[in-house]
Amino acid sequence: MTGIAALALLCAPLRARAQETAYRLEITTVGDSTVSISTEKHEWVREGQKGIAVDPMRHDALVARFVILHVDPVHKRALAIVTGQTTRLTTQHVALIARPGRKWYAQPTLWIGTVLGMVIGAAVSH
Repeated sequence: MTGIAALALLCAPLRARAQETAYRLEITTVGDSTVSISTEKHEWVREGQKGIAVDPMRHDALVARFVILHVDPVHKRALAIVTGQTTRLTTQHVALIARPGRKWYAQPTLWIGTVLGMVIGAAVSH
């Protein structure tokens, strides 16, 4: 029984991932109705994703909503169109985009649980 508990501890995540759903990205330039967002270290940003711009100086007050139009992986930039705005958008604001989740079948915990369940089932049945 202690072996199963040790195996469960080894399979547990090393850190909590609850705060990793929305990421802060730097707004590099602001146009009339578009913004350029740095995607440095955020290669998961894709066309069609939606996000918001917030003002960190005002406790993350909502400034604007946007949709990613184009991602330039070479220059590590994304171009977004502003779809709604509460105040004038500047480079002092930050963009928040939710990182898309993995498909259910791509979750490592699913396969670890499946294998662990088969091992426990085989051990109990013998």
